[in-house]
Amino acid sequence: MTAVQPSYIDVFRRSLARLGMMVLLCWLMAGTVFAQQGPAVSAAVDSAAIRIGEQFHLKLEASGMGRGGLIWAEIPDTFNHLQVVARGPVDTLADADKILYRQDITLTGFDSGAWEIPAWTFTILSSDSARNDTLRTQPLSVQVQTVPVDTTKPFRPIKQVRSVPFNLLAYWPYMAGGLVLIALVIVYWLFFRKRKKAAGEAPEIPLDPPYEEAVKSLKKLEREQLWQHQQIKVYYTRLTDILRRYIERQFGIYAMEQTTEELLDAAKGVTRLNQQQNNLKYILQTADLAKFAKVLPLPEAHEASLKKAYEVLEWTRPQEEAGKAGDESPEKPRSK
Repeated sequence: MTAVQPSYIDVFRRSLARLGMMVLLCWLMAGTVFAQQGPAVSAAVDSAAIRIGEQFHLKLEASGMGRGGLIWAEIPDTFNHLQVVARGPVDTLADADKILYRQDITLTGFDSGAWEIPAWTFTILSSDSARNDTLRTQPLSVQVQTVPVDTTKPFRPIKQVRSVPFNLLAYWPYMAGGLVLIALVIVYWLFFRKRKKAAGEAPEIPLDPPYEEAVKSLKKLEREQLWQHQQIKVYYTRLTDILRRYIERQFGIYAMEQTTEELLDAAKGVTRLNQQQNNLKYILQTADLAKFAKVLPLPEAHEASLKKAYEVLEWTRPQEEAGKAGDESPEKPRSK
C-alpha cells in the first residue's frame, strides 16, 4: 500500500499551531515573572490537620516591597476557635531595591472541627496617604481532630486522693538555708550597718552636664546596635528618652511626661529648640509610628533619626561647652 504524503497546507497548519503554542507559553511565563516582581503577601501553615491542643505554625510573608513603609497585619490573640501561643519577630531581608518581610506565629486549637484562618490585610504606605495600597492573604483551613477513644472498654473507677506521710528530714536543706540567711541578716545589721553610720554616707557623684550625658548615651546606644538585631521599639524608646531627658535638664521643659505634639509646641518657646523643629518632629513621629502604629521603618530611617539627634545636641548645646569644643560660629540668642 502506498503511504499518503501530507500536503503543504497540513504542514503549514501544524507549524502555525506549534508557533501559537510557543507564543502562548512565553506569554504565560512572562506574566508569571512580572507578577512575582510586584508586591505580594502570602500565608501558609505547616500542618492542615492537628490533634486537639497540638501546636502548628502560621508563616506570613510580604515580598517585593519597595522602600516605603508597611503596616503589618493585625492578628488578634484568639480568632475562630484558634489561639495564638507565640509570635516571632518580623524578620527583614533586603535585596537591591526590594524588601522581604517574614513572621512565624505559633497557633493551637482546643475545639474540634474544621476552622478557617481568615485573610489578613497588609497596608503599603505611600507619601500620599490617599494612595495607600492594601494586600490580603488567602484564607486557610485547619482541621482540629479529637483523640480517638475506645468505647468498647469499660470506664475505670476514679482513684481516691492518697496522702503522703510527713518526713521532717526531707526538709532539712530548706531549714538549714533559712537559718543561714537569718544569721547573715543579723550579722549585716549588727556590724556593717553600724560601720556605715560611723563612716557617714558617701557623697553623691555629681551628674554630667546635660549635653555630655546625652552624647555619651547616644554613643552607647549606637554601639549596642539594637535596630540591627530587630529590636526596633527598644531602639526608638531609648533614643527618644535620651532626647527628652536632655531637653528636660537643659531647658527645664517637662519633656518626659509630654506627648509628641505637646513637646513640639513647648519647644517653640526656646529659640534654639525651635530652630530644630524639623529634626525633632522627624525623630519623635518616626518613633511613634514604630512604637504604637506597628509600622516598620526602613534602616535608612533608623540611621537618620540617630544623626538628627546628634544635630539637635550640637545646635542646642550650652555656650561654654561650644567654646570648649572650638566652635567658632557666633552664638545665637536663646530664650525659654
